[in-house]
Amino acid sequence: MLLVAGAALGSWLALAGGWGLAYVSWRLSRAEAKFAALGVPGIVVGGLVVRLWGRFDGRWGKPPAQGRLGQEMADGLPGIVRVAAVASALFLVWRMRRVPR
Repeated sequence: MLLVAGAALGSWLALAGGWGLAYVSWRLSRAEAKFAALGVPGIVVGGLVVRLWGRFDGRWGKPPAQGRLGQEMADGLPGIVRVAAVASALFLVWRMRRVPR
């Protein structure tokens, strides 16, 4: 699984290849393939945005310093991409374990 290897090694190329293979998978329906390659990572990145919004409002921890919101997003991006890759891999394993059509 390229997604897990890319997450473990931090290889952006392996991650892109894993999501690309998930997108063109013939074992999944088109909706499942799109969700695995685009939806799951989008949900995870959306979680990062919500977390930063909560910090910006002072709800979940100390707000970032003035003018550092972009840097906070850039600092969190590598970890979030790895989490998104593992989440996509788990979704793919779950969907591919079902009975073949």
